[in-house]
Order: sequence, then C-alpha cells, then structure tokens
Amino acid sequence: MKKYIFGLLILSLLCAGLSAQSLENNEYYRQSVEYANLSQKAMDEGNYVLSREHAIKSQEYAALSREYIQAQLLAYRARSSYVAAKARMNLADRTNLRNRDRNLYDEASGVFTQATREFNAEDWQNSITSSQRVLELLRDMDSRYAAVDRAEGLAAFYRVKLNPARRDCLWRIAGFDFVYGNSWEWKRLYEANKDSFPDPNNPDLIVPDQVLRIPPIRDETRNGTR
Repeated sequence: MKKYIFGLLILSLLCAGLSAQSLENNEYYRQSVEYANLSQKAMDEGNYVLSREHAIKSQEYAALSREYIQAQLLAYRARSSYVAAKARMNLADRTNLRNRDRNLYDEASGVFTQATREFNAEDWQNSITSSQRVLELLRDMDSRYAAVDRAEGLAAFYRVKLNPARRDCLWRIAGFDFVYGNSWEWKRLYEANKDSFPDPNNPDLIVPDQVLRIPPIRDETRNGTR
C-alpha cells in the first residue's frame, strides 16, 4: 500500500515537472526531478522513510520552479506590453500628436513615463497596467490623426494586428502590396525594427499594436500607417 501511494506521488511530480520543462528548463525543475528519482530509487529499495524525505524535497523544488516560471512569464508580458507602448509613443511623436491633441499626448506621455519607471524597477504587474493604459489612450490615434489614403499608396508604418486565424509575421507583412509586395524583403523590416522587438534576436516574435517602420527600397514615397 505504501509503495502504491509513493508511486502515485512520484508519478504526479514527474508529470508536473514535464509540464514545467515545456516552459522553462530551470535549475529548480532539475532539482525536483533529481529528488523525485532519488525518492523512486529509495522506494524500490524499500527505504520508505528516505523515499518520503526525497519526495518532499522534490515537491518543494517543484513549487519553486512554478514560482520561477510565473515570474518569467510576468516579466515577458511586461516587456511585450512596454515595447508595444513605446512603439505607440514613437508613432505619436512622428505624427506630431503633441500639436494635434496636446491633452491626449501629455496624458499618454505621463503614463508612459510611469510605465518606464516601473519597468526599470522590475515592477512587472504595475508596468503592464501602465503600458496597457498607454495603448488604450492611443488606440484610435491612427484613424484620428494619421494622414493615410487607405485606398492606394505605400505605407510608411505597419501596426501589427491580432488575428489568431492568420497571425502577422514579417514574411506575411512584407508581402502586402502596400508594404513591399515581396515576402522575401522581410529581412529589411527586421533590420529596421529589431531594436523594438521583445527579443531583438528573434525575428519571429512581434506583438499586437507594435508599430513597424517600413524603410523605402528605392526612395519611393511612403505615408501613414496601415
């Protein structure tokens, strides 16, 4: 009976560990697996007291692993939100929002300053809240102020869309007629914008509301944001 109970405990710990590993193979997870294996070994040898001690240690490290993973995910969410908010503020500056709507600009700028302070202090949750507030304030900026003829012409900027069925990526964006009409030009977009990416080394990682600058290829005229 004891062996059966400990077997269930070890199985549950290993399953939990595998789930955590799919997110982050961290030191806490590896310690959890090591103690789970030691517990299994002690149980096979009939040393149930030692097996229980190792199982408890495995549980403790599994809990630390979960806490670490949650902290990593929160930090990632904060960075993604902050990058998107920064892109919107940059667009506000490029489209001269300060002179178009001074009250809106000042409010968004103040909140973004707060988001920057919170992000630098690793106050992830409050930074997310402030960054999302910036995005909310500037959500309609394109339609209200950007001088864009959406029926024709080439865009100077592209705002990443949230479309689960057909996710935006640099390859697809470069292929749009108002961008380059050629998906193979995706690297041009990447080089021009990678400093604003959540991970500058990962061209596949772009986030909704992130604004991409579309550099000209042959000095063509480009205007507005799509």
